[in-house]
Amino acid sequence: MTLPEQEPLPPAVNRLKQQVQKWRQAKDGQFSLTPDAFWDAAVPLAVKYGVCRIARAVELDYGGLRKRVAALAGKPSPEPSITFVEIPASGRAATGHPASAPRQNPTPESGLVIDISRPDGARMRISLKPGTDLDAAGIVAAFVGGGL
Repeated sequence: MTLPEQEPLPPAVNRLKQQVQKWRQAKDGQFSLTPDAFWDAAVPLAVKYGVCRIARAVELDYGGLRKRVAALAGKPSPEPSITFVEIPASGRAATGHPASAPRQNPTPESGLVIDISRPDGARMRISLKPGTDLDAAGIVAAFVGGGL
């Protein structure tokens, strides 16, 4: 199986790479944010030639370039999302559905603790005493959706 041939990158990509390298050498190992001028030059190139391809060629952060390209297009950048949360039976609220009905066996002595963190760094801990009924999945969904 052969891969489709890619369009060659323009000389502007090589010039931008040289500028980025020169800037990195001049900063002498000190931490500093990549100047906006480099991102501004890389975004249109990434739109045309692909984010991964330009990020590699210019040696810029892929995630940062992807976010800037998404912002240009007016779309939020894709963030990881929760697709499954398992809650022990003692933490489920009764909804009338047989699968969510409280169990007849006793709950553990320690209760239920749920720790959650969002990509923006916000954290939440829910501590429940044994036998407490709660829609934990709804609370988790509301918390995760609040910062995105």
